[in-house]
Amino acid sequence: MTICKEMIVVGMGEMRVMKNQTVVLSCIGLGSCIAICAYDPASKVGGMLHGVLPSGNNGDGTKAAPKFVDSGVPLLLTEMRRQGALKSSMYIKIAGGAHMFSVPGTDGSLNIGERNVAATHAAMEREGIAVAAADVGGNCGRTVQLFVDSGKVVVRMAGGAITEL
Repeated sequence: MTICKEMIVVGMGEMRVMKNQTVVLSCIGLGSCIAICAYDPASKVGGMLHGVLPSGNNGDGTKAAPKFVDSGVPLLLTEMRRQGALKSSMYIKIAGGAHMFSVPGTDGSLNIGERNVAATHAAMEREGIAVAAADVGGNCGRTVQLFVDSGKVVVRMAGGAITEL
């Protein structure tokens, strides 16, 4: 077993893909954001996207991938393949998408977490890859870790409960 020597934090709107077997990719304190973890066990390439919003643009008509789930997912998968991952052996695990606040008198359209989860499933369907495991929704924050040596994904809920996806 490889010993973890380095944790790399994937910040809001960022993406990281690597083969370094001593790295743990981590999204810390996810609320409505979503962590999309991709792993290919054959090539041992792992990647994580920290999606902030389901879709959008910069105001000038250009996408700000990987901030947006709809444009970030293809970017993540392209970089995975560039580093040797095969789409046919890749799997996806997601976490986050919590409903962090509600506004009385609204129709729920402000539930960014739910919209991020839906955008993730839609993007994966377009790519032809099923989501293998998910820990999404609710109203509690999460921290997500992807261990690049094994593909293990661990979710820690605010308050301490730990789950392996």
